[in-house]
Amino acid sequence: MVRPGITHLLILAVVALTPGLHAQDPIIRRPPQGGPGFLFRAPRVSVGLTGGFNLRSARSDVFRFFTDTLTLDRSDFYALGLAGEIAIKVAEPMDVVLSGGHARRRAASEFRNYVDQNDLPITQTTMLATTPLSAAVRWYFTPRGRQIGRFVWIPSRLRPYVGIGAGMVRYELEQEGSFVDFTDYSIFNDRLTSDGWAFMGLFMAGAQYSLGTRVFLSTDARYSRANAELRRDFAFPDGIDLSGFEFSAGLHFRL
Repeated sequence: MVRPGITHLLILAVVALTPGLHAQDPIIRRPPQGGPGFLFRAPRVSVGLTGGFNLRSARSDVFRFFTDTLTLDRSDFYALGLAGEIAIKVAEPMDVVLSGGHARRRAASEFRNYVDQNDLPITQTTMLATTPLSAAVRWYFTPRGRQIGRFVWIPSRLRPYVGIGAGMVRYELEQEGSFVDFTDYSIFNDRLTSDGWAFMGLFMAGAQYSLGTRVFLSTDARYSRANAELRRDFAFPDGIDLSGFEFSAGLHFRL
């Protein structure tokens, strides 16, 4: 039989050792995650993909030749486009935005006032593609979100903005088919091309709408101005007008 004094000593020893045993248990620390509707900090970077419609001005002499001589309209140079962007926070109301995109349109046409020896249309196709690369500063009219305490940040639902930027735009112009030689009015087949780069300035305005903590939608309207030199098979002194309006919508992710 164990004496009462020894039993008490054993119980006290177990109780004394229990905190030590718990102290040796490993502690698993999980990285902080935002709860529903909030993050632990305001994101500094977002990435997005947008799709839009490019309304090219098409006002230089080469376009006037296309629309006067061929059955083309200025609207035949409007184009659908895709673009990607990275926005980096530099201050509470401002982001620096790096973007690149591509728009392409091909249209069929024929000479308005000429036919071939069989009284058939003299046909060709015209393609114009543009690839703009730009850097811009975007200024927001409302805060990015609300900081509650030390660990909770809630993004704003709606954020309108304006912006200004600059960059370079590459163009590719191609015509392929049958043409009239205006010196002797003979008809020949050929492929005419020109390509190059031009400086571009742009203005933008739009808004962002949050779908959640990480995802938001955007709508954007911008005007870009650019004029490039024509080369190779096209000889128009005033170059090619690459200016125009673009309207787009996109999906973005906060990082």
